[in-house]
Amino acid sequence: MSIKYEMMALVGGCTSEGTNILVPENIKDEFKKITIAKFNIYTKDDNSDKYDLIIEEIPSDIIKVYEKLNNEGIYITTPNSLTDRNLFANLSKLFWIVMPFYYLDENLNAKPLVFASKKFHPTADIIRHRSDFVEGTKYYTTDVHLASFTLPKYIFEEIKDVIRL
Repeated sequence: MSIKYEMMALVGGCTSEGTNILVPENIKDEFKKITIAKFNIYTKDDNSDKYDLIIEEIPSDIIKVYEKLNNEGIYITTPNSLTDRNLFANLSKLFWIVMPFYYLDENLNAKPLVFASKKFHPTADIIRHRSDFVEGTKYYTTDVHLASFTLPKYIFEEIKDVIRL
């Protein structure tokens, strides 16, 4: 599971310019790997301000998530697959950018994640001075971050009408 948590946190933390983050308890320590930024990490929704980044292991009410995000907010969660048309279509009704990405588990099986954003693009807006200065990772690098959004053509063709690039 550490690869999944690392990818969720570091892709989000190296794309969002903000520092107010709502994440599950078991993901919060991943942000310590970004050595050049400090984050205000919440594990319960008790922040009166809006969040810059929300990470959920399982998608919840995406309208409520959307409302908790500021106007540049990012949401990362786990779809059922890289072709989860229902989730991607619902996210695309609200978010400007909706892009599936993946990581390889210890057995080299591709595991899906999804990045939804009100403003920032996960590859065009990567914050290199954050991503290049992560320490203590098992999996994440700047190159892996960029490559994880590259999908095989047959998958892209299946979902291109329900994602937003």
